[in-house]
Formats: sequence, C-alpha cells, structure tokens
Amino acid sequence: MPRFDYQAPTDLKEAIALLSGGATALAGGTDLMVKMKRGLARPHQVVSLQRIEGLKEIVVSANGVARIGALTTMAEIARHPLLSRNSLLALTEGANSVGGALIRNRATVGGNIVNARPCADTVAPLLALGANLIIDGPGGRRTRPIEGFITGPGKTSLLAGEILVAVEIPPPEGSGSCYIKITRRAVMEITIAGCAVSAALERDGRTIRQVRMALTSVASTPLVVEGLEKRFAGRVADDAALQEAAAMARQSAHPIDDHRAPAEYRSEVIEVIARRALRLALERAGGGKRK
Repeated sequence: MPRFDYQAPTDLKEAIALLSGGATALAGGTDLMVKMKRGLARPHQVVSLQRIEGLKEIVVSANGVARIGALTTMAEIARHPLLSRNSLLALTEGANSVGGALIRNRATVGGNIVNARPCADTVAPLLALGANLIIDGPGGRRTRPIEGFITGPGKTSLLAGEILVAVEIPPPEGSGSCYIKITRRAVMEITIAGCAVSAALERDGRTIRQVRMALTSVASTPLVVEGLEKRFAGRVADDAALQEAAAMARQSAHPIDDHRAPAEYRSEVIEVIARRALRLALERAGGGKRK
C-alpha cells in the first residue's frame, strides 16, 4: 500500500477544509482500502470522518421523516427498530444484503452512496423511497434528491470539499416497501440484478395510490423506472398491473455482459424480481395477499 498522510478531525468544518485541499474522505473503508491495496487509488492524504459528531445518528421525527447519518453502518441500519416498519423494509433488506457480517459492521450508507457503484444495494431502496441527501461543504449546507446524484460508475455530483452528512426519507404515509436481489451465492457476492419498490394503497386495499421502483446492476447507475407512478396510480393492484409494471422494469434496464451474468439473463431476471418485489411491497402496504 502506498504511503499517505492520515487525518481524523472531530469537526466537520475542519474535515471540509482538508477535503477542499484535495484529500480523500474515509468512511468505513471497505472500498477505499481495497482500492489502495490494489493500487487503484493513491491518495496523498486520507481524512477519516469517524470522529465527527452527529454522522452516525438514526432519528425519526414526529412527522415521520427518517434521518440517517452518513456514517451509519449497514449492520446498524439492518437491526434498528425505527427502520423495521413495512414502509422502510426495502432499506433494511438492502443493508442486510451487503457483503457479509464483517463488511456490514464497517460499510456505511454514505460510503455506499458516494462510491457510486451500479450494484449499490442501499441506493435502489433509497431511490424507491424518494430519499434526499444532506450535503455540507465550502459553500454551506444543501439538500438534494438522491435521484440524479450518481452520474456514472464511481461518479457523483459532489463538489470539491463536500461531504454527505445524512440521508432523509420522507414520511411513508402507510406504504410498504421491498428489496429483492439476485446473486450467485448468498453472501460476499456482487449483485447480478436488484429491484426495490415502495408502494401505497388506497383505503379499499386494492387500488394503487403511489408506487416507485428502482433497479440496480442493470445499467451504468442505479435507476428509477420512469413513468411507473403516473401509469399505475388509481389502478387496481391485480396480476395484470403487476405484470405490466414488471415489463416496464425490463424495458428500463440496460444491462451488460460480464463474468457474473450475461445481459440477456439480467433482462429476464429483472422482470421476475420486479414482479415479486412489487407484490410484496403491496402486501406490506396492507393490501393482503394477491392471487
């Protein structure tokens, strides 16, 4: 591993100043340290964010907004009681599927987002849940949707010196959510295809009020299935609707061939898991089991 200078500030402003000078941020280290060992990253200075207060909090406000600090680990998200509601299960399922137990105890939600990998297992759930990102930097604090934040593999819209501070998820309003992914083995495996869904039903338990779907590992970035909510709001949640939504997911995917799976397989399997994820999200929203 190449030599580097290491800093561990306790103040957010100090960290921002260091990063503005060209340093590299370190969250959990599960990606950065591997890249450095392989010679794929050669930062001259590494700034650990672990000692900065307030970056590891999970808080749900009185109006239902869930705020998750960027340095919260996957393990903490997966087991936190405030995130175990049906409306947020997509996120806990995504966090609980990252790597193995050792990785989940180190990997952070902020790192998973900023690392910007097409297979990021918490990004699709956060896209489906309509999450916002809280970002601090030299120009002050700003809030922006997670949708569009990742601009390409390993690329985001973060500006020089900026730090992802927290993720905020809007009130669920009686929704249910789900994340399903396909891998070659159960743990320590990169996702071949994944689908997250957040859905809500009207009081009749049959009519779709709101639905969002996001996919991972089937394009250069995790993506939202465009037009889904407009098409299905007000529709009865029957098998025909589920199949139509799954077909839209397949049409939205732009997978590639690699050593894990061919593009044709990814296209087929994303349609299958999209249907399953939508069905389970609707059941969790209170619609009961559909035939």
